Amino acid sequence: MKLSKIVIAAVAVCGATQVMAAGVTRLTGSSASSINVVRGLTNLCASASGTATVFKTTTSTSSLGNQFTVQCTADFPGTTVNEARVNVAGGSESAVTNAAAFPTSTNTGFLVPTGACATIATAGTEALSFLAAGQMKSCGTTLAESAKSDGGYLDVEGPVFSSTKYDAADFTPAGFSQVFGIAVNSTLYNALQTYQKTAAGGAIVASTCAAGDTTPACQPSLSRAQVASLINADNFNAAKTTGGAFLVPGSAVSKISYCMRPQSSGTQQSAQLYFLGAALNGTLGGADLVVAPGVSLAKYSSILNNGSSDVKSCLNSATDFRMGALSLESNPIGGTDTYRFVKLNEVPGTEGVSFAAGASQTTTAIAGRYDYVYELSAYCPGGLCSDILTALNGAVTAGTSSPGIFLTGVESKFGRAGNSASPYASR
Repeated sequence: MKLSKIVIAAVAVCGATQVMAAGVTRLTGSSASSINVVRGLTNLCASASGTATVFKTTTSTSSLGNQFTVQCTADFPGTTVNEARVNVAGGSESAVTNAAAFPTSTNTGFLVPTGACATIATAGTEALSFLAAGQMKSCGTTLAESAKSDGGYLDVEGPVFSSTKYDAADFTPAGFSQVFGIAVNSTLYNALQTYQKTAAGGAIVASTCAAGDTTPACQPSLSRAQVASLINADNFNAAKTTGGAFLVPGSAVSKISYCMRPQSSGTQQSAQLYFLGAALNGTLGGADLVVAPGVSLAKYSSILNNGSSDVKSCLNSATDFRMGALSLESNPIGGTDTYRFVKLNEVPGTEGVSFAAGASQTTTAIAGRYDYVYELSAYCPGGLCSDILTALNGAVTAGTSSPGIFLTGVESKFGRAGNSASPYASR
């Protein structure tokens, strides 16, 4: 049962006042927005003539992890806080379910900076290259605080997760668009590449491509129809009864596995919107249901993964053919990951090079040629955003967003007009 927006807004104000008094704000929600959040917070800190430090649970120079904290030597402009603690392990829906403004919310853990945190001497790399040497600190994995958040970002609007629990008026466009893609394990990538060099495979891949080449001309492709068949709830269709041969006729690999996320994940919801028509309803609605997690058939399985890092681990396995959805803030090129992104309907979403080589993961989406794109939302109950979310709006400028994300209506003329059920079109 949905509460009135007036009641929720009142709770939000009280919760925000309690949090702000401590000089700390807390965010939960989408992991895909994390790097943009850190970039925005460091920009805000610099504009206040402060120095920002990023506290993490790992020593990685290229990734944030699911829990991190940004501390500034001055208050972030427009707020009375100088520290933002973030936990995105719960996925997009946790922007609501962990928020103090939501009546049935629950606590989650946050990283608390201490003097014991070790300075990471080297500068950030790849997507974190905007961070200077010494600007990051590693604190270990202990989450010393259990608390509720001030909301956060979702990959899609709240009612996509539940039209009965959430009111559309409580979610505001965040100003960012997120590009998603279908990734496959190396076994499937190489098999698709070989098959699609042939006439029978559509000659989609240039015959001169070396095995494993990830540049756009050499990327194999899956169709929207093929992916829909693999992730829908029909356990008796050709995709699930044929297995490997459904994608690569004659293949000796018999089984296909879908590395999926839980329903609280914005990545999972985006896949169901895009491939299964999840927003379609009414007399002529054509939405398909998604396959249940844990299905195990002779030639098909669905494997549930809690977070995007778990999906990557699932896709890094060379066992069978494997596929799954990931946001394009992920990039396996140049690192230890072995999974690869494929084209969708023969259009690449990624440049197929490392972040260090200049991959933006947004080029074709910005041009309107690739449309597996959704606009991030902020949880703002009753239309009232927390001070930190308001401050972050506009804190990242054009051309400086993290990979896989671009500014809606600024860097592209294409979008969904703040409605995930709307087509990706010129606006």
